[in-house]
Amino acid sequence: MEKRHSVCRRTLGASLTQSTRARSAERNVPEPDSTHGAPPTLKRSESDCIESPGGEEDLDDIAHQLSDELNIDCKAIPTLPRYPAALSTKNTSCWSEPDAGRFKVRGANYLQQTARRKEKVPSGPYLFKALGADVLLTNENSGPGTEVCTNYTTSMLGGRARSKATFIINFVCPWGVIINYYEIPELYLRYLRTDDSTREEDEASLSTLKPHERATARFFLGSDDDRDATLKLIPHAVEGPLVVRKMVAGTPAIIGRRLPSKYTYVPASNGLADCFEVDLDVNETDKVGKTACNMSRRYMSSVSVDLGFVIEGQKEDELPEQMLCCVRLHKIDPLNSPTLPPLAVKQTN
Repeated sequence: MEKRHSVCRRTLGASLTQSTRARSAERNVPEPDSTHGAPPTLKRSESDCIESPGGEEDLDDIAHQLSDELNIDCKAIPTLPRYPAALSTKNTSCWSEPDAGRFKVRGANYLQQTARRKEKVPSGPYLFKALGADVLLTNENSGPGTEVCTNYTTSMLGGRARSKATFIINFVCPWGVIINYYEIPELYLRYLRTDDSTREEDEASLSTLKPHERATARFFLGSDDDRDATLKLIPHAVEGPLVVRKMVAGTPAIIGRRLPSKYTYVPASNGLADCFEVDLDVNETDKVGKTACNMSRRYMSSVSVDLGFVIEGQKEDELPEQMLCCVRLHKIDPLNSPTLPPLAVKQTN
């Protein structure tokens, strides 16, 4: 399978090392009707609607065909259910897509306003629809925590990854990975697939796009440095202990300037759709970032957090901004999360 990838600023490790996992001292506050006992097993929510037109049988055929060609064994990894989740989970350890209007973004006149009077406006709808999320632990036996779009093509998102053109954001943490999946609309595929023979025509077509569409198309057309300079994370803890809500209060950050980043594009092939993955290596963050990461791990089961992304509008023709995508993670219990498996190579006779 042909793929294009590049590493920015630092090379990410091929695998993650195991870190000591201790049970958090602070647990979820039970619902009034909750019962105490073993944590429930997560199962896929019926509200997830990411089926391909061919149905599950076609996807299974694709998975077997791809694993045969790559000479690896890949089984579906349990994925987080969508909120509202199955009753057994009490709407914890699941994901949802919050209203985009809760995020404030740069308005049409943002660059013309003085520093003291720069105002932001509520965002319009997300450009990329959320498809799901995974939170997976890692240990010394786990396979690579990066390039999951190629290493675990038929396993991620409950075996449904790349049933549609997929945009992946992957946070590589000391203890595991947090992966968000989004659908890439048809409008942007030409810019994702651009090459030397089409680049001039693709760049000329930018004039026909809306400002937020133009910024996103330039993100795909640009270099890694361009992407690092424009991909902006807006994290917001909407529920949880005060110390976490104060630390994660919706302050935007150009994520490529804070974390080593890796961008991988895999063209459509073997019945699987295009995929663009962004790996963000939290292991290489600064002291403040590591403190935040460790704190998030400690309080994860009692925190609901929005992980929103927007392509920063840095030119007049890229404003107003509009949120690219977002997933809300609801009180994820890491003790009940699956472990990223090894890549099992098939035995050949």
